[in-house]
Amino acid sequence: MPMCFPDIESLKRRSEQRGFRQPNENELESQFRKEFADFMENIDLVESMEIRTSRGWDEFNERQKTNLLERKIGTGNLFKMFLDTE
Repeated sequence: MPMCFPDIESLKRRSEQRGFRQPNENELESQFRKEFADFMENIDLVESMEIRTSRGWDEFNERQKTNLLERKIGTGNLFKMFLDTE
């Protein structure tokens, strides 16, 4: 099920559920979002991208979908995969 994290409050709630820290005082939302997404990357790559982009996976644009694949299989392997399909 896609999840959306549009604001700091949604990030705080999910970070508590996932055992990640709460934002530091004066920490920018963008910095907290990046660190939380990095934390989640090895746990749940799709959720990590949802946190990173603030969109559910069903709303990803083409670039975000490509970025997800790059993170999953690596840029070089993704490029090779596209070449092999031709």
